[in-house]
Amino acid sequence: MASEINVLLVEDDEDLRDSLVEWLALNNMTITAAKNAAEFYQSLPKCHFQVAVIDVGLPDQVGYVLAEYLRANTNMGIIILTARSSLEDKLKGYRSGADIYLVKPVDCRELSAVITSIAQRIDKPTAEVSEAQKQWTIFSTQWKLSCNQDALVLLSLKELMFLELLADKPGTPVQRKMILERLYQRDDYYSGRSLDSLVRRLRAKVASQIGVDIPIRTVHAVGYCFVGEIILAEGE
Repeated sequence: MASEINVLLVEDDEDLRDSLVEWLALNNMTITAAKNAAEFYQSLPKCHFQVAVIDVGLPDQVGYVLAEYLRANTNMGIIILTARSSLEDKLKGYRSGADIYLVKPVDCRELSAVITSIAQRIDKPTAEVSEAQKQWTIFSTQWKLSCNQDALVLLSLKELMFLELLADKPGTPVQRKMILERLYQRDDYYSGRSLDSLVRRLRAKVASQIGVDIPIRTVHAVGYCFVGEIILAEGE
């Protein structure tokens, strides 16, 4: 039997929330339900969630922000489920990091199928190695990155520059403004979006090529931090 899928559902409509929990639970899923953003953040560290289903119109924070947070800090699948059906809203949802954007009312069978499909991709087996056992190496002259001397990941110039900044003081947050000025020579909305996209692509690239999540953490209102062991090397 397939293992249960852990789902974090964020929906402020009590009737809809209860209905979705009941249906999804019948489809081999363990559901943690949150009625607002505060409960969402409180629930995150309590379980290894594969998929989040997020409403946009929450009472305390717009759902797009929650999606952006997950995309920046986790490898969870993200489904936005909302009554907002305009093209602009859909585009905003995908830009925030959603894997799929579903418009209410949704058939629970479709939602269940989407969750299952995303979870199967996320839960591909990977070797369980603690962060303390992982050693990341940046080969600056070759523009490459490795974890425990495993397969090398080829980096773009800006990915290399970004990692070198974080590797200078591992464990210490690097200010977002400093990163933007180093990579893009400016600090504005467009360079900020470019940086967010770069980090998402880098996380996805490393995970897909060597099956390990790179330990880059977003530090709210500060910048980014590399929380593992990382060294700079000249050659392979």
